[in-house]
Amino acid sequence: MEKKLVDNLLSEVDKLHKRKELSNKVGRDYFEPGMMEYLDQSHGYYDEPRGKIVIRFESKGTRYEGRTERIEKVKVGDAIQVVREKENKYNPNNFLLLTEKGQDVGCMPAELCNAIAPIYDSGELRFLGARVSFVEPISRRSRHAKQAMLFVELKISIKNRLLV
Repeated sequence: MEKKLVDNLLSEVDKLHKRKELSNKVGRDYFEPGMMEYLDQSHGYYDEPRGKIVIRFESKGTRYEGRTERIEKVKVGDAIQVVREKENKYNPNNFLLLTEKGQDVGCMPAELCNAIAPIYDSGELRFLGARVSFVEPISRRSRHAKQAMLFVELKISIKNRLLV
């Protein structure tokens, strides 16, 4: 069971890596709203010998609950707290993304939440640190944009016994 959970997580890491690779193959003007914007900001890397994972992902839900306004004040490099939110009515595997001052700026994508939560809850995975890797507040986006863009880089450690 544990190996299956780790394989699922590594599959999600690989998807982020492939988004980054795709960004090198398509022009800067290519995008599909909601799916292909800012491909170059995504990334996934797995350091197998050390059991370390680095992922860069888009914060979700940025247009709800006043998050758009809070993202106006966020800068690249700012620390982000990743907080487990089991009581979330939409996804009990959810992780919130909070600024150092505890301001909610979105959630981790559901696919990542679903892959990370079971391993995190078992105590076999821990977060080593998270920071803002890219931000484009709505005030700097097209007048047609409906949400701010925020990407977070998260460093993860998995206990080596799960990786065999």
